[in-house]
Amino acid sequence: MARMPCRRFMRPSGAGGTDMRHAFDIDGTETEVWLARDGQAYRLEGDAGRARVSLDGQGLDRELSVDSRREPVLMVIEGEVIHLHLGGRTYQVRHLDPARRFADADDSAGGDVARAPMPGTVVRVDVAVGDAVTTGDPLVVIESMKLETTIRAWHDGVIAELHVAAGQSFDRDAPLVTLGSGAV
Repeated sequence: MARMPCRRFMRPSGAGGTDMRHAFDIDGTETEVWLARDGQAYRLEGDAGRARVSLDGQGLDRELSVDSRREPVLMVIEGEVIHLHLGGRTYQVRHLDPARRFADADDSAGGDVARAPMPGTVVRVDVAVGDAVTTGDPLVVIESMKLETTIRAWHDGVIAELHVAAGQSFDRDAPLVTLGSGAV
């Protein structure tokens, strides 16, 4: 996966809080939006404009509110993918993990590097160099802006290099873990 250009991931919001940039894959198209809490709803801003959104109800049948418009929605979660049936159409939505988006292919080492999505501190390192891991295994837990994030293996492989240690601070885009493509 190619490295993303430098982008700001946080900005002050109009309500005195902080907006965070999120990326979603919607039916195969990557879409970025700014998202912030707004009471029981969220304030969303993207290329299509700005809206206040909320999802009400439980189970499969829910109601999506966009500003003052309310629309019934059927929602099924399958792993990382959310299937939505809305307005007579079906959509597949997946939140794109910032660490995965920052994975930088390193052809010379035959591995991938997980990079920090924003500045923070390493809370815990769950692996050692040479450990075999499978997709989804926890590698490193980081904290940024009082939010803990677990960086997980994005493919099967072997830990080729640890770039950080517990308690260490790091900048945005700093390398965290190199995952080699060795046999598990």
